[in-house]
Amino acid sequence: MPEREVVYRDRQELQAADLNSTQSFADEAIQHLITDSITAERQVVGLVVTASTVTELSVSSGRLWAGSEGKVYRLDQALALSLFGYLPITDKRWLGVGVLGQGVETDIQPRDFLIDLQTGQTEPRAVAMELLRQVVVQITAGVESPEPQKPLVPTGQTLIAYVQLGPAGILAIEDNPTVRLTRLFSVNQRLEGVEGWRGVAQPRIATLGSDIASLADDLNQLRKGTVVRRIHELASDVARLRELANLPSAYAAYASDRFTNESLSDTAAAGYHARIDVGGLSFPWSAIASGQLQLLNPLEAAVQTAPRDLGHYLPRYTETPRLQLTNATGDLAIAQYQYQTFEVKQGSNWVTFLRYGPLLRKDVNWWNLARGLEQDLTAVLGVGLDVQEQDASWVTFRYFYHFGIDIPYQYNAPVTQQFSGSQLAQTFLVSQHGWLTRVDLTFTARDSSGTVYLALCETQAGLPDLTRTIATTQVEAGAIQLSPAGTTFRFQKPIYLEAGKRYALVLTTAGNHKIATVAGADHTQGTIFYSLDGAYFQGDLTKDLAMTLYYAQFDETRVTVDLAPVSLLGGIAEIALQARSYVPKTTELLFEYQVAGRWHPIAGTIDTALSGLPALVPMRLTWVGSSSLMPFISSVGSTLSVTRPATAFTHVSAARTLAAATGSVEVQVLMAGFDATKHTCAITLLVGSTEVTATTVTDVGEGSGIRRTATFIIAPTATSYQIKIAGTTTDALAPFSITERIDIAF
Repeated sequence: MPEREVVYRDRQELQAADLNSTQSFADEAIQHLITDSITAERQVVGLVVTASTVTELSVSSGRLWAGSEGKVYRLDQALALSLFGYLPITDKRWLGVGVLGQGVETDIQPRDFLIDLQTGQTEPRAVAMELLRQVVVQITAGVESPEPQKPLVPTGQTLIAYVQLGPAGILAIEDNPTVRLTRLFSVNQRLEGVEGWRGVAQPRIATLGSDIASLADDLNQLRKGTVVRRIHELASDVARLRELANLPSAYAAYASDRFTNESLSDTAAAGYHARIDVGGLSFPWSAIASGQLQLLNPLEAAVQTAPRDLGHYLPRYTETPRLQLTNATGDLAIAQYQYQTFEVKQGSNWVTFLRYGPLLRKDVNWWNLARGLEQDLTAVLGVGLDVQEQDASWVTFRYFYHFGIDIPYQYNAPVTQQFSGSQLAQTFLVSQHGWLTRVDLTFTARDSSGTVYLALCETQAGLPDLTRTIATTQVEAGAIQLSPAGTTFRFQKPIYLEAGKRYALVLTTAGNHKIATVAGADHTQGTIFYSLDGAYFQGDLTKDLAMTLYYAQFDETRVTVDLAPVSLLGGIAEIALQARSYVPKTTELLFEYQVAGRWHPIAGTIDTALSGLPALVPMRLTWVGSSSLMPFISSVGSTLSVTRPATAFTHVSAARTLAAATGSVEVQVLMAGFDATKHTCAITLLVGSTEVTATTVTDVGEGSGIRRTATFIIAPTATSYQIKIAGTTTDALAPFSITERIDIAF
């Protein structure tokens, strides 16, 4: 209903203003209805833009709801618009199609107008009898360019579509869905869907308070009778375990050491000379020689070293482009983005450990622990143990194991750097494993100053992650080459990139340099990003940087080179390698040593070549892979060590402090590989400065090992003591080890 009405009465004079007010009052009410209830924005119904020919647009009939005015404008018939005059000459151009409303007087009809009130004389005139609120369509042209920008339509117009033109005609039409008026029927359908969900979810939500209260009550019950019952069950289980561990029922204190580390050892005690390794107590090293891993011939022709560091080794290769984007269509000024200081955290290669030595024996409990560790960490930990024999209690294996991480880079101790300037980044998807050697970028303009820093990093959620940077390099302003020549950014060493992962090239510079771009983002399957606040990157999905990525293409699929030999006065019993390397899947990196003219692999195989304790051992290294993928190793941070065990050890435990004084102690040790014809093992107690010897010593076979039990009488009683174990062997290559120690105070 109108908010205001004109009152008409019988025999009352009727004026033109009364009739005009009748329709203006109704129009005023409709305006309020539109503004208050429907929309206060400019929205459209219909007015769909399509291409009728390659140079002509068609705008369908429809209406413009001008919510800010409370008026509706109409277009009754489809409108044809020729774009011939807007066609670009060589490049492309965007057009903005906007609409606005205006009042147009129409429907011209003859009407008589009274010109003389006395005589009643009239005069005919042609006048408009209708005021039409009409939709007017306007075209706003953008600038012609290889990568054109979309124009902004003038204030007061409503953008309904963008049209892209090429020299031959219309290339694309993008509708503007944000200005489409939503019908009440559609809103009602969406509301019905929400109400349906509410009908299902509301009963469940309404009972959450009761459910929480019930859970709280259950927790209170657990703190009462249920906990007491569980304590009784736990006590029963402990009693069963004590029986299995050979613990007497009258013992007062108990402790054990499985020698997995030195936490229960007093390494500062006088005479301490022992080694805890591979889960057992054994003989220490009598001699050790260690040095940096290096080639026998630093100029070895079969190996290619990184240009800036002769310590990074890959087999000889040539640089081959895999991703090549050189057809530049535009450029970006790096300096247009915000100037900031950026922190870069660079990771490093993982360290691989490889050890090879004599045969050892471990009890099955230790073996099961090692196997469990291997199964739990198969994703990140590789363990090689060459099992020679196994029974119910013991496992015999060659002292060979390999600890390595199956990822190329680690970031637990990164090197932090800071770069200042504006920043631009390009992400890209790697489709094939390989070693990236250099990146060529195309610059269209260079400043007189401003070093360009390039960081290669991993991505997080598709964004460059500078906390996981793999490598950095830089080019000075004077060395920048202008298009069409490329500017080379070479890394200190080749960078391994994994297939299926997305990486980012991040450029930082304080100079006003311009870098070339190519249209489209399908080439890299990535995005150009520019930094807004040092942490967030805004993406541009319409272009990629003009760049070429060069990878290593290897000349041979199997390469062998000699390493510097290792030597140790008195002979070598074990070889240990700590190498900064990465061995991709499907490739191998093999180390071998030579004894008596024969090469032996450092691997988990039966081999007794070191049993003669050779004093000098030649070494060699073999790469096995393909023309596109090979292992990598660096002598920087890599060491090669050779050792020989001693023939005696002395171990002292950490002090055992009891709650009450004791005069009787029993100590058990489990010995692996013990041979009474070669070995001795003596157990004593240290009570203050007094060394107490055992009153009785008994040996009991346990599988193929021996459990030795020593009983001690302490007079007077004591509340603290230490356990001393001393062992000897007549053959350094035939040691025994202790895998468990138990002491019981009565």
